[in-house]
Amino acid sequence: MNGAGGGVVLASYGRGVLVQADDARAWGDTLRCSLKGRNQRIVCGDRVSWTIQPGQGATIDAIEPRCNLIERIDARGRAEPVAANIDRLCIVVAPEPVADWFLVDRYWAGAALKDIATLLVVNKSDLDVTAIRAELDTYRRLGLLCLETAASEGGGIEALRTALAAEVTLLVGQSGVGKSSLVNALTPEAAAQTAELTRDTEGRHTTTTARRYRLQSGGAIVDAPGVRDFAPPASLQRAAERGFIEIHAAGAGCRFNDCRHMGEPGCSVREQVLAGDISARRYESYRRLIRLYEKLA
Repeated sequence: MNGAGGGVVLASYGRGVLVQADDARAWGDTLRCSLKGRNQRIVCGDRVSWTIQPGQGATIDAIEPRCNLIERIDARGRAEPVAANIDRLCIVVAPEPVADWFLVDRYWAGAALKDIATLLVVNKSDLDVTAIRAELDTYRRLGLLCLETAASEGGGIEALRTALAAEVTLLVGQSGVGKSSLVNALTPEAAAQTAELTRDTEGRHTTTTARRYRLQSGGAIVDAPGVRDFAPPASLQRAAERGFIEIHAAGAGCRFNDCRHMGEPGCSVREQVLAGDISARRYESYRRLIRLYEKLA
């Protein structure tokens, strides 16, 4: 059989990708495609075109221009792609395990830099959330939409499904917060899709690549199980300030236009931190990101 078509990448495994074909009636729901050349770098969420040659299987011919690309810093400080063409970032936390708010800040900062909408989901809300309520109030005051769910019991799932409708959402968060439970609750076909997605093109099981799941609303969620730590690439020099919206706003009142808010005289940001108008914990999060970039410079 030969032919050609287009589709979206559901998962990328080394030298192969799994593609959701645009014309499922002609080619089936998914196609396993090989890459053409070593310079082809394809990530989950890419729109691609492919061809099938007799006896050769499907091959990726081209990648369509991306709307955006979510990247993180790898262990060597290099930019590592996570997923492409994302409409929203959904950060999942829970009362247990203990939330890493510094990681939440970095996720939000990375999304803000790409002008991507962000949603904070508190899963396991059937547990005692008293300990995290103050941080949630801080985010809500800053305009971050926060929803509470209890995936194991179905609580809040319909509200979350409505919030994610018709768009592509990247799901991120610490291990143990219940992302898999949310995926299963949102996508009835998740188990079948996972069985397909967790085998690479050579039939081996893999669980660390980003995986895209279709939603009945017409949208999709992308689960990135390997992304347990995150920082926007250091090449984005103003990442720290612009990603912290309250610090970016307060920076307009600093004495110097190039103020880094790390101890310079006449710093409006530090004045607002001391006055309690900016969260001291959020400010420390900003400082940690600045120091990380300095270390990688």
